[in-house]
Amino acid sequence: MATGSILILTAIISCLVSLAFLLRGLIIEGPAFYNGQECTMTYSRFQFLPLQVSSPLSNRYRLLKFTDGRDPRHQHFYPISGSLVEDYRTQTAKKRHRTNNNGRVLELHDNWCLLPREEINKNTSHIEWSDVPYPHRGHPVLYVPGHWGSFSQSRSLGAHGTRWTGQYYHDANADRKIFESLRSGTGMYNGTQLSVENFTEDVELMMGLLSSQYLDGFVMDVFALDFGDEGAALHSSKILNQADFFASAIETMVEGCHLGDSQIGITIVAHSIGAWAVKASLDMNPHLVSKGWVKNVINLASPLQSIPYAVDSGVHDIVKTLNERGSDTKRNVAMVSVSGGLRDELIPPSLSRGQSESFLASSILEMKAASKANTKFGMDHRCIVWCYDLLTQIREVVFMLAVTTDRGMNPSERLNIVRMTFHRRNHTQTFEDEVKTLHKRAVDAKGYPALVSVQLAAPYYLNCLLKLCILVGLAHSLLLWPLFLQHRRQPCTNQKEFKTTCMEVSISLLVIPIIVTMSSLIRRLEFHSFGWSLRLCYMHECELLVGTIFVLTQLAALFYFIVVYGVGFGIDKISCKLGLGCLLSQGQHQSGKTFATVLGYCSMRSLRLYPVAYLPLAVGVSCVATTMNENGQMSIVPTLFVSTAIFILGCLLKLIFKPNATNLEERRIAFVILLVSHLKATYGKVIYAYSMMEGVGPANNWYSDEVLVSFTSSSLPTFLAIMAIETHDVMTQNALLEWKRRTKSENENTGVDIGFNKTHRVFIVTNTCVFIWYMWNVLVNYSGDDIVVSLYSILTVAMSYWKCYPLSADAMNVFAAVIDDELSFHFEFKDKDE
Repeated sequence: MATGSILILTAIISCLVSLAFLLRGLIIEGPAFYNGQECTMTYSRFQFLPLQVSSPLSNRYRLLKFTDGRDPRHQHFYPISGSLVEDYRTQTAKKRHRTNNNGRVLELHDNWCLLPREEINKNTSHIEWSDVPYPHRGHPVLYVPGHWGSFSQSRSLGAHGTRWTGQYYHDANADRKIFESLRSGTGMYNGTQLSVENFTEDVELMMGLLSSQYLDGFVMDVFALDFGDEGAALHSSKILNQADFFASAIETMVEGCHLGDSQIGITIVAHSIGAWAVKASLDMNPHLVSKGWVKNVINLASPLQSIPYAVDSGVHDIVKTLNERGSDTKRNVAMVSVSGGLRDELIPPSLSRGQSESFLASSILEMKAASKANTKFGMDHRCIVWCYDLLTQIREVVFMLAVTTDRGMNPSERLNIVRMTFHRRNHTQTFEDEVKTLHKRAVDAKGYPALVSVQLAAPYYLNCLLKLCILVGLAHSLLLWPLFLQHRRQPCTNQKEFKTTCMEVSISLLVIPIIVTMSSLIRRLEFHSFGWSLRLCYMHECELLVGTIFVLTQLAALFYFIVVYGVGFGIDKISCKLGLGCLLSQGQHQSGKTFATVLGYCSMRSLRLYPVAYLPLAVGVSCVATTMNENGQMSIVPTLFVSTAIFILGCLLKLIFKPNATNLEERRIAFVILLVSHLKATYGKVIYAYSMMEGVGPANNWYSDEVLVSFTSSSLPTFLAIMAIETHDVMTQNALLEWKRRTKSENENTGVDIGFNKTHRVFIVTNTCVFIWYMWNVLVNYSGDDIVVSLYSILTVAMSYWKCYPLSADAMNVFAAVIDDELSFHFEFKDKDE
C-alpha cells in the first residue's frame, strides 16, 4: 500500500507540474514571447482594385491590385470599380452588411497595368487606352496569402512598392516628391530601364546599385490573390484549387502587362502555406516557368519542409511529392525563404529551410543594424508581412532580383546576389547553424524552464499533442491494460477496485511519458561511421526540449485518462438517470453460436438506424448547404460521405452510453482512441465534402476515389472495431445467462469468472510492434499517420474474436462437460478414500 500511495502521489505531482508549465506558457511566457511589438509598423492608404480573371474559380477567388489613395496613376479607376474597391472601411465592416455594389471589376481594356504610351500605340485594338493618365507602371509583384490569410496583408508590401510607408503626412516634402515621380515617371524605375553600362559581371559593383538612385526610385506594382480567408491546410484540394487560380492570375497579369516577351517576369511573394500553392502551380503548369513568366519567388514564414499544423494526409502527400521533385534552381526559379525565427508561433524556423536559399529574419535585421531587442529571436507569423525594417530589405531583394533577371543571370547567380544583399558581408554560417545558435541564445536568455513554457504555448504543437493522445491510448489499450487485467485480484470491493484503478492510471501517467522521452533522445543521437553521420530526428523535432516532450506526453496522457475514467464515469451516471442503458440493452441477449453470427447481428442492428436517422440528417445538412450553392444542386457523393461520418460518430457515442455493459472499461478506451484517430483521418475530407455541398468545390472523379479510399481505410475498419466490441459484450451477456441457467441460480453473479483476460503471445508481439512504430514517428507529420486507424481496428477485431471464442455456445458446452466430469471424478475419489 505504501508503494501504491507513493506512485499515486508522484503521478499527481507530475501532472500538476505539467499543468503549471502549460498555464505559465499560455498566460505569461507565450503572449509575451509570440505577441510582442517586434517591429515598426508600415502604413499605407490602401485601396485594392478587383481585376477580371478568366477562371472557373473566379466565383470564389479574386485577383486585386494594390493602390495607394495618394497615387495619381490609379485615381480614374476608383469610379469604375465603385463600391467593389477594398479599403479600410470595407475590411473592418462585415461583408454581409455591404450594399450598393454599383461598380465592376476592371478588365483588360481598362489598362489596369498602366502600360506606357508606346505600348498603347502599338496596340490599335484598344484606342481607349490613350486616355489613361500617367501610364507609368512599376515592377509587377504578386502576393499569395497563406492559411486563413487575407489579400489585405499585402498592403505593407504595396506601401514599400510606392515608397509611401510612413504615417499620414509624416513628411510633406517626401510625399510631394513621390507624387511627382509617380505622376511624371521621372526618377521612377521598374528594374528594366537601367542603362547598359550599369550592368557588370563585377558583383561588388553590382551591389553598389543598392545605394544608387535606381533603388531609391524603384517602384513595385503589387497585386494580391484573395482566397476568401480559406484554410489551405485543411484539405489538399484547397491547395490544388489555389494553385489553379494562381496560374490563371499569372496568365491574366502577363496578358494585361504585355509580359509575354519580358525577360524579367513577375516576382512572387508568398506567405505561409501560400508557398505550397505556388510550388504546386509551378509543378502543374510548367509553362509558367518555361516562358519566363515566373523566375523569382520569395517565401515569408513558409513551411517548406513540412506543415506542422496540417492534419489531412493529402496535404502531407503534396508536400512530400513536391519536395521529392528536386531543387527549384533546376527549373530556372530562384526561390528565397525568410523564416520568422523562434517567435513565429506557427512555423518553426527549421521547417522554413528551402531547397535554394534560406534566411532568418533576425539574422537579416542584425546584419543590417536594424535589429532591436524585441527582434533578436525573430517576429511572429503575421508581423513578418508588415514589419517595416524587414520589408525594406525585401524591397531591396526584389530590386536586385529584377535587375539580375533582366541581365540574364541564372538562378544560382541571382541567389548569390540575394545572399550578399541580405548580409552585405562575408557570412559563412549555414541556415541550420543559425537556427541552432538562435536556440542556444534563447535558452541562455530565458532559461530552460521558461523556454519549455514558451514551446508549450506554440500552436504548431497541437498536432503533436493529438498524435501523443493516440499514442497514449495505444500504450494503455494494447500493452498496459491487458497486463493490469492479468494481475487484478477477483473479486474485490469497490473501494479496493478504485485504489487499484488509481494505481494503474498513476503507473501509466509516469511510464508512458518516460518511454516517449527516451525514444526522442535515441532519435537525437548522432551515429558516425565510415565518414558519414546519421541523426534520426526530423527538423523541428530536434528543436524540441526534452522537458517539452515529457510535458506534452504527460498532458496527452492526462487528457486521455480524464476522458476514459472521469468523463466516462459522468456519462455512466447520466445514462443511468436517463435510462439510456436499459434502452440500448433491449434485445441484445440474442442467441448466437459463433463470433461471426453475433457480429453480423450487431452490425445489422446498427445499420438499421442509418437510413432512418443518419442519412436524413445528412440530407438536411446538404439542403442547408445547397441554399448557399449558386447552382442549387445537391451533390450525392458528399452527402453520402457526410452521412457515413455522422453514422460512425453515432456508433462511437453508443459505446460509452451503455453503463450496464460487461466490457465498460474496454468500451471507454476504444472510444477515445477510435474517436481521435478517426477524426484525424477524416475531418479534412468532411470539410471538403461540405464545401462541395456549398458548390465551392468541383465534384470530380478524383474526389470520389478519395472518398472510397477514406471509407475503406478509416470508416469501415472503425465500424467493424465498434461492432467487435459490441459482439464481445453480447456474447459475455449470453454466457452469463447460460451459466445462470445451468447453475439454476437467480443471481447473475454465479461466482464463475467467464472473462478471458490472458493475451496471446502473437497479440503481445503485434501490439508492441504497432506501439513502437507509432511512437517512433509520433513527433513527425506524414501521410502514413492515418493507417493507425486500420491497424488498431484490425487488432481490436482480432482480440475481440480471441476473447469471444471461449464464450461461444459450443465452447460453453465443452467447458460445462469438463467441469461436470472433473466434479464427478473428484467425488468418486473422495468416496474411495473414505
